[in-house]
Amino acid sequence: MLFVLSAGLLLGSLTVLILRKNRESLLLAAMCLALTVFLVGIMIFIAKKGGITRQLELFLFFSRELRTWVQFRLIMLDQLGYLIALGRHIFPLLLLEMAMHYSMPAWMRRFPRVRYYAVVLPAVTLVLYLPGVYRWLVEASPWTQAALYYFSWLWVVGYVALSIALLAAELFSITVPFCRRRFAQIAVCLLSLSALYLLYSGQDPGQVYSFYSYDYLWIRGVGYLQYSLTMWGYALLVVGNVICGVLGLGSLLRYTRDAYASDRDDMALERKFDVARTGASVFVHSIKNQLLANRVLFKRIRAELDRPEPDLEKLREYTESLSESNELLAARSEELYRTVKAKSVRLVPVRLDRLEEITRQRFFKKYPEGRLRIQMDGETRVLADENYLSEALYNLLTNAWEATLEAGRTEPVELFSHQERMYTVLEVRDQGTGISPEKLKHIFEPFYSGKNTNFNWGMGLYHVRAIVRSHLGSIRVENRPDGGASFLILLPRYTVRTLQRGGAARL
Repeated sequence: MLFVLSAGLLLGSLTVLILRKNRESLLLAAMCLALTVFLVGIMIFIAKKGGITRQLELFLFFSRELRTWVQFRLIMLDQLGYLIALGRHIFPLLLLEMAMHYSMPAWMRRFPRVRYYAVVLPAVTLVLYLPGVYRWLVEASPWTQAALYYFSWLWVVGYVALSIALLAAELFSITVPFCRRRFAQIAVCLLSLSALYLLYSGQDPGQVYSFYSYDYLWIRGVGYLQYSLTMWGYALLVVGNVICGVLGLGSLLRYTRDAYASDRDDMALERKFDVARTGASVFVHSIKNQLLANRVLFKRIRAELDRPEPDLEKLREYTESLSESNELLAARSEELYRTVKAKSVRLVPVRLDRLEEITRQRFFKKYPEGRLRIQMDGETRVLADENYLSEALYNLLTNAWEATLEAGRTEPVELFSHQERMYTVLEVRDQGTGISPEKLKHIFEPFYSGKNTNFNWGMGLYHVRAIVRSHLGSIRVENRPDGGASFLILLPRYTVRTLQRGGAARL
């Protein structure tokens, strides 16, 4: 069974690495490889040592024939012992690196070099467990054998405990639902792998080096091999291993599936954006020429209406309505043209209270009777172009107010800011009826609109997304349990550190 679990975890992690070529996937694949090396080394050692019950033999190897085949494979004890040492001491290091990568405590941001110090203990231990060095130390002083075991055991358990604490603290500090769901998948995967590792982490490589010595017997190894398990104990062992393996692999595959689906949707949107950019400029210029001709016609109609023909009063009313429609169409054309043409976005540190001021002015200029509630930490800074980012917030707020009115409600729309892990989150909430699943699939596409009107071109949310991406951020939308929709802009968290020498500030 351990062979199956190890193979499944290794294949799952390699699948993640192939689909998502990033640092997290590389660390996860390396961690699963270390665990696989550790478990396979233990399996070979148990096969060569023998002395296990029939039940454990079936649990570990499925059959006596497979155990016998493994038992007689040619591998030196020094090689086998150091193979176990590599897996045993590299796994907790990689686990801690993953936990530090995903957790964002303030002290770690202030002292980023602390993660490099985690390599010291594993590196020292691997040097001490080199077969030649280990034998020299044990022969020079017999008590060294026990000291090495307890030294390695303490820091191994300490690394795993610290990793679990970091992951748990990070999980409970997240408030954005989709961020919590995504992080929970990673946390469950890492916790399951940790539990599987702890079941076997007591195996000391010194046992393998001292295979033919009487001294090795008292050094602890895999706990359940030291006792004859009852049927209930055996069942509990099987269930524990299966739960850890299935939870780890299942969470890993779910995370990969969700991340891959998100990346695939982004790629599909980008292709649609490229098509929109290709034809939009030509479309805008051609329609603007037609609008100019319409304006000339309007002037001629007005000139005729200025003559004393009282029967043209009704016509005057129609032409005024048509003029307003024409001006709105011209404004929409300009908006479309600004959206698809190349922009120059200048990112500088901007306080949120400044963004709040600009956004508030724009919102109430369009909707003087609108109701707005803003709760943003004015002292927080983000790297932004205040003109474009406030335009994105303004578009989200106007959409939110229109959705609220459409639902027959007059509660204020809301704009919040809060910190989530690596991000500063700007959240816009409406009091509408929510967004149907079908609309959610297309909501950021160009020329897509759920509003039943001829004057909405479906470029507003596309424009917002383009602005957010130019700020190195991302935008998410989801329906809230208590009604309405929530749009979340995730911008990279901006912090300033002061150099020890020179006093200059930098990112």
